[in-house]
Amino acid sequence: MSRSVFALVAVSMAGLLMVPALARAQFSPVSRNPMLQGNDQLDDSGRRAGKETDENVVRDATKGLEDASPKVRIDALNKLRFVHSAKAEDLLLRGLADPDVRVKVKAVDILGARQITEAVPTMCQYLFLRSTEPVVKLHIAAALGRIGDARGALPVMQYMEEAGEERGRGTAVYALGELGDPRATDLLTKTATDDPSPQVRQLAQEALEKIEGELPIQRVVQAAKNDRKLMPTDERLSKLREMDAELHSH
Repeated sequence: MSRSVFALVAVSMAGLLMVPALARAQFSPVSRNPMLQGNDQLDDSGRRAGKETDENVVRDATKGLEDASPKVRIDALNKLRFVHSAKAEDLLLRGLADPDVRVKVKAVDILGARQITEAVPTMCQYLFLRSTEPVVKLHIAAALGRIGDARGALPVMQYMEEAGEERGRGTAVYALGELGDPRATDLLTKTATDDPSPQVRQLAQEALEKIEGELPIQRVVQAAKNDRKLMPTDERLSKLREMDAELHSH
């Protein structure tokens, strides 16, 4: 293969991989839950962070977020990544309203990585606002999928329908697959057949498979909750066993 042909192939492959890159990076099994990388809280240098150290980090981050430099504010948010406290979460939420887009994106990404459900209402609000920067909306869609709270499903669906560019649609589709909400099935089915991008169509098909393959256990749990007051305990347990057996037979 000549060098010119090889270069053309390389450029084409890069273009195909670019669409779901953000989504796949944010949802990778290794990075999905930072807590899986060590149950002990670690600071950036890998040292064990005790209560006193966490308090110092929060104090420094609070001061850093008041700095005029966006870089300093980003560094302040980074320090909070592995600090698990209400004060740290409040500071991360404050970052969503930062005037600098880079700081907003950093706050969104960390909130998503930490799977902080308290951030969902605010993220959904920013996803609806026309004044929210496109890149921030892109990262919010990914973060909502990563958090996995059902409240994020409808906002992500609306964002997906309004997203004009390929990367936004691909990220939204991937997020809907992670959210696993059956309300997205019709939209994903249409996307899997009609979207002009082959990569987005593939992501939509994968999202549908996640919903059909992984969501039934959620339906079992919900059905059990709905029937809890209607059936005696033995009958309820028997029904759950039947549903569980049916689920695992597929």
